Amino acid sequence: MNRYAGIVTAIIVMGMFVFAGISSTSGQVIEAPEKIISVPPMPAGDMQAGNFTKLEISPRYGNFRLQPGESKEMTITIRNREKKTVSIKPDVVIQPYGEYMIEKEWITVTPDSADIGAEDSQKFTVKASIPKDASIGYYSAQIAFTDEVIPVPYPQPFPSYVHSFGLSIDVWAPPKIQIMSPYINDQLEAGKESDYEIKLKNTGDKDIGISPRIGSDMGYMGPYGRVSTLTDDAITITAPKNVPAGAVEVVKIHVKVPADVKGYYNGYIDLGIDDPSVREWEGRVQLSFNIWKQPVDPFVKSFNLKEAAPTTIEISSNFFGMYPWGPWNQGTKTAKEPSFETSLEGADGKAELKVVKTVIKGSVSMGSEIPPWEIESTGIYQEMGTQYIETYSADIPAGEWKLKVLPRNTDRFEYTITIGG
Repeated sequence: MNRYAGIVTAIIVMGMFVFAGISSTSGQVIEAPEKIISVPPMPAGDMQAGNFTKLEISPRYGNFRLQPGESKEMTITIRNREKKTVSIKPDVVIQPYGEYMIEKEWITVTPDSADIGAEDSQKFTVKASIPKDASIGYYSAQIAFTDEVIPVPYPQPFPSYVHSFGLSIDVWAPPKIQIMSPYINDQLEAGKESDYEIKLKNTGDKDIGISPRIGSDMGYMGPYGRVSTLTDDAITITAPKNVPAGAVEVVKIHVKVPADVKGYYNGYIDLGIDDPSVREWEGRVQLSFNIWKQPVDPFVKSFNLKEAAPTTIEISSNFFGMYPWGPWNQGTKTAKEPSFETSLEGADGKAELKVVKTVIKGSVSMGSEIPPWEIESTGIYQEMGTQYIETYSADIPAGEWKLKVLPRNTDRFEYTITIGG
């Protein structure tokens, strides 16, 4: 069998399965459109040769970001690389799929036709005009400058035009609700309770309804596989029914962690904002919790002292201490100061450790992570992280020694043992 014929046969068989039904990303099967455009097969040799009109289109793609009622245009240049004049007639082609369907009337191309001489070029202006009542979303269309299509040996729902320009349009509107805390990250202790606040500001001139709920359809792949350590009943939401125009309201989140729970939790709170300018994913506050228990037994580090010498020990907490340090967690009320129970033990008992220095180290931002309504208030200062450092000294004799550290309210710490000096 000719190898090209074999390829065509394989493609035909694949096409029989592909167009039995088109599966969407959500798992729903979408029936193929009733109108199927059948393009006669082209011999393999012609498919390889690419016997198409030689036109250069620049650019081949464009993207507009427009609000309802706005319009925008761009210029496309077509150069004719043939040795003869080529006739061009732009046609707006709407793809028969997508979440939002664009209307042909939104797109105009001028001129509506042109004859381009050999080795000559022609500029076309593509203009998109969005109606005032257009839905917020993503739209796409193709502009075909000729009726030449890429030949395929199987039916297809719409042609693939050779000389085309792809246009995508992001129709948006400024959200009237501003969310202060799009993320809540925390390290929770088993058997404890924690509280959080999400501030919402309505910048519009009308009240906007909200109906927050827990989104339980988001799994999380932690370091030990997909886990879900908290159930919905562990999280309680208290919120008003709406945010008045020009006002700031607070959504309160209460988390009660069972005593026998540990591990990771990832989910979200869907604020249920009744504002068409806020897309579904924009109205969510992500939740990320690491649930743990305070250690009972101390960390032990053994070291040998060959001769008596003054010894200095420095213990420092993780820079971010216990979550939730950081700009996205200003509503958190669970942050606690790290501390350490430190001892130094030898064969003859404990050495006397004296605290000679305590350092509290932090980082403060006044940058881009500040909610707009906090710019002129005390909220301008955002503490990004805090570190606690304790330094001990002791005069100890030669021998084997054990440094024991029992940390509190920190998920990691560092130690330094300096002998002599």
